[in-house]
This record gives sequence, structure tokens and C-alpha cells, in this order.
Amino acid sequence: MNVRPLHAAGRYPTPIVSRVTDSNLAVVRRLFDRFAEGGVEAVLDGADENIVIEIPPELSAEPDTYHGHDGMRRYFAGFDGMIDGVRYEALDLAPIGDAVLAHIRLSGRGVSSGLDVDLEAYVVHELAGGKVIRMRPYADRESAEAAIGEPG
Repeated sequence: MNVRPLHAAGRYPTPIVSRVTDSNLAVVRRLFDRFAEGGVEAVLDGADENIVIEIPPELSAEPDTYHGHDGMRRYFAGFDGMIDGVRYEALDLAPIGDAVLAHIRLSGRGVSSGLDVDLEAYVVHELAGGKVIRMRPYADRESAEAAIGEPG
């Protein structure tokens, strides 16, 4: 997994920004590690109890907004019976301000078709108090970067 610094020179404007960004990056990295080890239940402690997950129509046949831990469970449960061996992994993590941008891959095998399923997207993770409070996926990096900092 690659982690890119905020500035091309590899330095942050102040040590405070660096610590905050590094901390948020560590939280998001842990979420992906824990999902790989134990699925959605293993990541709930890193997600705020009021987390909001927004799935837009351009990335899903069933777009929706999921609220809280139960919403997070419902989102991943939506793959049950459709995709076996769901993997949700970070290909790249990049701190951008207080947010973390993850280039992700969601993959598995179609239950009825037996075909491999492989979706890549860019997910903006917003954090507060050391927990993820909002996740928004985008089809491309440029859209995700443009959305960071926009009011939600």
C-alpha cells in the first residue's frame, strides 16, 4: 500500500498538521486491516456511532445513505447472497487536510454467476475525534479530491 504525503516535497506546513493527518491516516489504515481480519464487526470501534455512508447512483444500482453502525452493517450485508468472499481493501491511502482519500477495491465472486467481481473507487473518509464520521465513494480520484472540503 502506498501512502503519499500532502505536499510534493513530502513535508507538511506544520508539525500539528502532520500529527493530525498521520493520526487520521492510521485510523483509516486500521479500518482496512480490521475488515480484512474480521469483517464489518471488527471495524465498528473505528467508526463513529453516527457515521454516514453515502453510496451514489453512479456507483450502485441501489444508491442509498446508511446511518450509524447498523447502517454500516446493512451496507455490507447487502452483498450477502450476491458476492462470496467479499474483500474491501485499500490500494492507496492519501491524507488530504483532515480527510483521508482511499483508492479502494471491492472484490469477490458472484454467487450465481461464479464470475469475479472487482470494483475500484475512491473513498473520502472524514474523521473527528479519532473516528470515521463519513464515507463518500467517487468513481475517480479527481471527483473525490474536488469534493474534499465541500460542505456535505
